Amino acid sequence: MDSQQNVPGAKTLTQAARLSITISKPMCFYFYHDSCNDNIKICANDTDKIIFKSMDEHTSSISNIYKVDTEYLIVTENTIYIISAKTKVAKMPEELSYN
Repeated sequence: MDSQQNVPGAKTLTQAARLSITISKPMCFYFYHDSCNDNIKICANDTDKIIFKSMDEHTSSISNIYKVDTEYLIVTENTIYIISAKTKVAKMPEELSYN
């Protein structure tokens, strides 16, 4: 494992904890490392946005996105995800049946 592995900034972690307590949703770092390495995207169609890694690895619909320094706090139905703010936005894959 890389000893220089990226971690979210202190301000981001504080804001994520505050948000987690306020809206009673857990924080999740599942996509964080992949977001730092450009291996995920925020995918969107006309009605929904999701964090997308693969057809088997993606989130439920995003309800809110907050930017804190160099990270995004992304709120979905059940979870608050922390990802890099460098994450690109792309079109939702057509083969993903979402709605």
